[in-house]
Amino acid sequence: MKSNNKIRLTFALVLLVSLSVLVGFALHGIANENDGHEPQWGYEGGTGPLHWGGMEQDHDKHLLCRDGVRQSPIDIGKVLGFESLRLQSHYFETPVQIIRNSHTVLLKYEQGSYIEWGDEVFELIQFHFHHPSEHRVSGRSYPMEIHFVHKTESQEYVIIGVLVKFGSYNPHVQKVWDLIPDEIDKETIYENTRLRANHFLPSSKKYFHYAGSLTTPPCTENVTWLVLEEPIEISEKQLAQFQKYIDHNARPIQKPHHRIVVKLK
Repeated sequence: MKSNNKIRLTFALVLLVSLSVLVGFALHGIANENDGHEPQWGYEGGTGPLHWGGMEQDHDKHLLCRDGVRQSPIDIGKVLGFESLRLQSHYFETPVQIIRNSHTVLLKYEQGSYIEWGDEVFELIQFHFHHPSEHRVSGRSYPMEIHFVHKTESQEYVIIGVLVKFGSYNPHVQKVWDLIPDEIDKETIYENTRLRANHFLPSSKKYFHYAGSLTTPPCTENVTWLVLEEPIEISEKQLAQFQKYIDHNARPIQKPHHRIVVKLK
């Protein structure tokens, strides 16, 4: 009888320990899902672009990613018109404020830098990198594209897209690459290291203009896109260095839905 009681007690203790271990693993999994390091969306598999429209963030689904009719990027093909609005950039030096997250390498910009487009002013808030290019020009894809995100107080977006092709070593790009943090989602500020966004623009400000969206969730529309016609250059080795951190972060081409692309005269 005592032997049977001892067996039952031993079994109960083993069961209790096993349950504790399972609960611990479950809680650990829940913590990992909410620690900010697991991306809610991505570029491959079940979190990739085909699934963005059904995913939730802050209890709202990214429905425009699926149902929007002015989505970006697009293949810039036939130009159906011309305009005369000149683009002028007024970018000043800023300390390097850099973040590497699961989606890109991003540099925040201090207040005070802006573009003039027509009679409107748009403040530069950040720029970031995509590989390969998200936009195409007459079917041609580029190794990389840089997005300069501008915004007004009324939350209107103007994004300048700079295409990047293979060519000469680019010291300004390398300056950024050398400061990419090893840790995900940690903003690093280098007060004594400064950069100027103008150094990442081509000499020509001729552009293609169309109405589109953000290329990442929530895929907000009514975004003005100015994709510069002239690309800048980086070396193949520099692209390979970026791929060590971000292998692929380009949304596929979206349907044009009869949108008109115009070009600076």
